[in-house]
Amino acid sequence: MSLTLTLAVADLDRTEFFYRDILGLQLETFEPAPEFPRVLLLLCGDTAILFRRQQALEASHPALFEHLDRHPKGVGMTLELELPDLEAARRAIDRQQLHLLYELDDDEFKRREIWLHDPDGYLLILT
Repeated sequence: MSLTLTLAVADLDRTEFFYRDILGLQLETFEPAPEFPRVLLLLCGDTAILFRRQQALEASHPALFEHLDRHPKGVGMTLELELPDLEAARRAIDRQQLHLLYELDDDEFKRREIWLHDPDGYLLILT
């Protein structure tokens, strides 16, 4: 089974900078078809995360996405991402002066976690 998540974002360039340059993740950029706007793709094993402009989603599916900005994005959802270099991401987060919710050492699972929100408010746990 595979899973694809579509996340609405306000600014694809800002999202790309955050996930690629701060977190160090590999993103692909593509246009699904000539008449469709650019999409960012983050592959995580059998899971794909698509980042699409909120305006494009609202235009394509007005009944489903109307007034998407009335509520915080990702309410009740947490994205847990295993980074290739957590320390490098932590230094980049500090350089950008991003707000961390907290850091913790999870002794039970023997890993370190960094909790923060991405530029659109999605809650991330970085390991």
